[in-house]
Amino acid sequence: MNEQDDDESLDSQRDSNSFRLDMEMASSMAEVRDILHRFDVPEGEFANRFPSLAKLVQGLPDETAPPA
Repeated sequence: MNEQDDDESLDSQRDSNSFRLDMEMASSMAEVRDILHRFDVPEGEFANRFPSLAKLVQGLPDETAPPA
């Protein structure tokens, strides 16, 4: 199974494109979690279903984490 096949599991091509764009524009992990929730993509499955997007968001700050 590849990432494009998983994109088809979203309701429509428009949803798929919106999901990708939203993820690419996310500026924090809190935003990423919100996007995952909005599109009903379980956080635990995100990396397996969308590996390139998961790599893209890995370096984002986690605004919900307590300060170090």
